[in-house]
Amino acid sequence: MFGDTQYHIVPRKGEYFLFDKTAAGMVNHVVFQCPTIMGKGVLIAPTVHGNVIVGPNAIDIEDKENCATTYEGANEIMEKARRSIITLGTRDLITAFAGLRAHNECDDFIIEFSQNEKNVLHLVGIESPGLSAAPAIAKHVREQYLSTHATVNEKSDFKPERTPPIRFKELDNEARRALIDADKAYGRVVCRCETITEGEILDAIRAPAGARDVDGVKRRTSAGMGRCQGGFCGSKVVEILAKELGVPINSITKFGGNSGILFEKTK
Repeated sequence: MFGDTQYHIVPRKGEYFLFDKTAAGMVNHVVFQCPTIMGKGVLIAPTVHGNVIVGPNAIDIEDKENCATTYEGANEIMEKARRSIITLGTRDLITAFAGLRAHNECDDFIIEFSQNEKNVLHLVGIESPGLSAAPAIAKHVREQYLSTHATVNEKSDFKPERTPPIRFKELDNEARRALIDADKAYGRVVCRCETITEGEILDAIRAPAGARDVDGVKRRTSAGMGRCQGGFCGSKVVEILAKELGVPINSITKFGGNSGILFEKTK
């Protein structure tokens, strides 16, 4: 990027399993195995929303767009996870997914200015524990940038925190009634698994940088993240998106690009 070709980045794919909230008592904290040269290994962990996540494996690949799950990967995860919980089954497994880490061959974080563009600061190979280190990395980047860019002006009206979205299921009954009285859309539950209302979905679409596809709604509200994985609410979410955005219903996608859901009428 920007002519800096000295880095060698390898896509490292990791597959995960997500278990339903009915499996919440499986573990009370993160269960790690001994790490390997490829990473921390397959873990079993409770999520903040009450599910249980299992994974990942780690496989170096060539295609940096390949986020496909595989039969071999699923078998590997289950075999390794059962070293921690021998009775682990698949009854409460609701979905599987994969993601990529940008692995740097030097096995360390690289934070440095571009050799070709003075206004570009590279952050290369920010793998585990990149999330834990993110606040400290942000402060370091700020200090490093300001040390060489004295003309930077601090934004006087900067808001460090965003207004949290409404979470209907977390409100008490009195707050729910007041919300529904103000806007009837909050009284229509679209996603029954996660108790997500039409009002929350509309908020996600209307927000700055709002949702424009089904997965965008899913990430912002958790509609479709429950046991049925959108089997019940998916079509309604498509309908709400099309109506709110003022576009044909067959133009709504799952995650943009060619991930179309509806194509044409059959009758």
